Amino acid sequence: MCQVDIVGEELYKIGISKHDPEKRVKSLQTGNPNRIILIKKYQSPNYHKIERWLHRKFFIRKTRANGEWFALTHEQANSFLQECKSIDSTVNYLLSENPFYK
Repeated sequence: MCQVDIVGEELYKIGISKHDPEKRVKSLQTGNPNRIILIKKYQSPNYHKIERWLHRKFFIRKTRANGEWFALTHEQANSFLQECKSIDSTVNYLLSENPFYK
C-alpha cells in the first residue's frame, strides 16, 4: 500500500492481512487524511517469514509513522513482487534443506 504524506513523500506499508487487501486499505483509510492505495500484493504460505525479511531489509527506511510504513525508492517499490518471489524461494529452500530453520 502507498500513501503520500503531507510533505509529499511516498510511504509504503509492508504488512500482512488476514482479510481482503482492499478491505484492509479501507480500514487504514479511516481517519487518515492521506490517500492510501494498494500497489502490489503477494500470497504465500511463508507470508510471516517474507514480511519479517522485508522489514529487516528496509529497517533503515522505516518512518516515524505508526505501523509498518517505509520510505522506499521507486525502484524498491517496483521490484516488490520479484523481491517477494526471491525471498519465498530462499525460505522454501531453507525449510526443505535446513532442519534448524523453522
